[in-house]
Amino acid sequence: SSARSRIRAARAFIGRFPPDTELLIVAATRGAADDFARAIAVDRATFGLHRFSLTELAARAAAFEISVAGQVPGTAANAEAMAARATFDAHRAGELTYFTPVAEMPGFPRALARTLHELRLATVGPTSLDPGGASTRHPQGDLGRLLERVDAQLRSAAVTDRAALFETAAHAWPAARWAGYPALLLDVPLASAAERRFALSVCRHSTAALATVATGDDATLLTFASEGVAAESIEDDADASTDLGRLRRHIFALEPPPERMRTGDVRLFSAPGEAREAIEIARRALDEAAIGVRFDEMAVCLRSPGQYLGLLEHAFERAGVPAYFDRGTRRPDPSGRAFIALLSCACDKLSAKRFDEYLSLGEVPRLDARPIAATSIPGDEAYARFARADGADTDVEDDPILPDTEDEAIVAGALRAPWKWEELIV
Repeated sequence: SSARSRIRAARAFIGRFPPDTELLIVAATRGAADDFARAIAVDRATFGLHRFSLTELAARAAAFEISVAGQVPGTAANAEAMAARATFDAHRAGELTYFTPVAEMPGFPRALARTLHELRLATVGPTSLDPGGASTRHPQGDLGRLLERVDAQLRSAAVTDRAALFETAAHAWPAARWAGYPALLLDVPLASAAERRFALSVCRHSTAALATVATGDDATLLTFASEGVAAESIEDDADASTDLGRLRRHIFALEPPPERMRTGDVRLFSAPGEAREAIEIARRALDEAAIGVRFDEMAVCLRSPGQYLGLLEHAFERAGVPAYFDRGTRRPDPSGRAFIALLSCACDKLSAKRFDEYLSLGEVPRLDARPIAATSIPGDEAYARFARADGADTDVEDDPILPDTEDEAIVAGALRAPWKWEELIV
């Protein structure tokens, strides 16, 4: 079914309850849940819509147990460091056979961290991969021993990774404050066993539940079917005579659709590199504007924002196209890193090296600078790092407007001093 049909069904589910009913809305991202809640609020008053991404909800549900256990959320850097240490220790102990030729390669810890992360999400234990250490010349044997070492490091360091987060959340959900609320799972992909277990726990403890599943997401569909949930297929309302309608119908289908004459409302192009691709995007935006399409009605969806952001900014600026970059596509402000470096300097008892790092970021405030109002983070966002690791978005304010005069010709993030002068204090 199309997204429009699924959203219509989700709105009908919400409409069954009085406006003051507390409801739980879980989407693939927090932004999607917020957008859906705003769409609901257009039609009627709403007082109790609790909006989360799946990872954010798991972090909130598991927050108390994680805090009581004295654990801290893990990061990608933690996972890679633990994978590197596990590889080093296992290689030195002679436990590796299959991975011995590549164990010392620089990219191995990162690849291993991703693999072990997926294994933990799939609830695969070391004994399942290496029962009794019998598989000596098979990659499963090495993976089992490495996974066992990483598990031990996670317990020793009291680190909660994504797999442990969902496991803890599923266990703690019956006592969570949102348990018992009617729940809507809006196109939430359940890609791992840990996510599926938590989602099923949410649904089991709800007075009513509806899950919308995109066409082609067979793993999520089978998850609910295994619990005896009846699936209702909604007919796609897309116009099959157009290229766009055909794309909506078959984009996730496994079998190719029958051939037909194209109508031209969907155009494909390829460019040699991201820079040329950004230029072509800006050129097509100008072409659409020339035939009457407003810039506000255009959108660019990025596959990898970090790779395309600077190129698109430059291309749109040269083309004279005003652009707004949404959440998740903005570069971090250097002042944030400078603030963290300053806090680290204080935590390290005024470490000169930490202060050197702070000065090198070029964020030392001017004495005559106009103060900028600081933003505050709500107290309930203490576990937002889990959502960021999942790709969830958080609001990012626009950059402050910098004066453009000869006296103020300083680029944000640059030093107003000779090169490497800060190292003189070390």
